[in-house]
Amino acid sequence: MPLEYLREISRSSLPLTVEEEAKIDKLRVLRAAGLVTVMLSHPHSGINYARVLSITPKGREVLVTECEPLGP
Repeated sequence: MPLEYLREISRSSLPLTVEEEAKIDKLRVLRAAGLVTVMLSHPHSGINYARVLSITPKGREVLVTECEPLGP
């Protein structure tokens, strides 16, 4: 799930270069949701990678909300 990957990214040093297609797909979803800032390689470049530059304020808010314990 992309939110689990967002959590993983939050524990990494940025910028982060990603080459795995499945993770790049998750980054596309996170970027479309406005949760991360990502540079993607050009589709016709023959090189497939993404570079995560930052987690946006909205992304950090989601991380805090998702990690809060549920009430009794």
